[in-house]
Amino acid sequence: MSKTTPHLTAIIEGIGSNEWSTIRLEDLVMELDIGAHDFERGVKQPIRFDIEVLVDGAESPEEDKIDEVLDYEYLHRSIESAILARHSLMETVAYSILDAVLLPEKAIAGVVCLTKLSPTGFDGKFGCTLAKAKPEFLD
Repeated sequence: MSKTTPHLTAIIEGIGSNEWSTIRLEDLVMELDIGAHDFERGVKQPIRFDIEVLVDGAESPEEDKIDEVLDYEYLHRSIESAILARHSLMETVAYSILDAVLLPEKAIAGVVCLTKLSPTGFDGKFGCTLAKAKPEFLD
């Protein structure tokens, strides 16, 4: 099970459908200048990105072609777009990614997890997880 799937459980139970699928981007690590503290400015930190999108339906594509499915690469593009500017908060980046991954019509819900793998000045890892469902898919 992925890091993001447990956050979709309640949404899956509430969509009133027995046909759904997910697409995921897992364990993508990028070095970002991110952080609210002065000592973090100008210092790149490794951030892990995990994204999962709940997609309406589970039907087989009519043809074995990329345009028959929701293209996974848009998950990566949502990250690239969100990190064009420097941000102080991981939550700001996560919200931007979440909004972007929910744009396709077939997207029902999404989960975005960001983790600072080596936060400057601390032991351990910091992270945030955001989950959102489109209201029209909930009962």
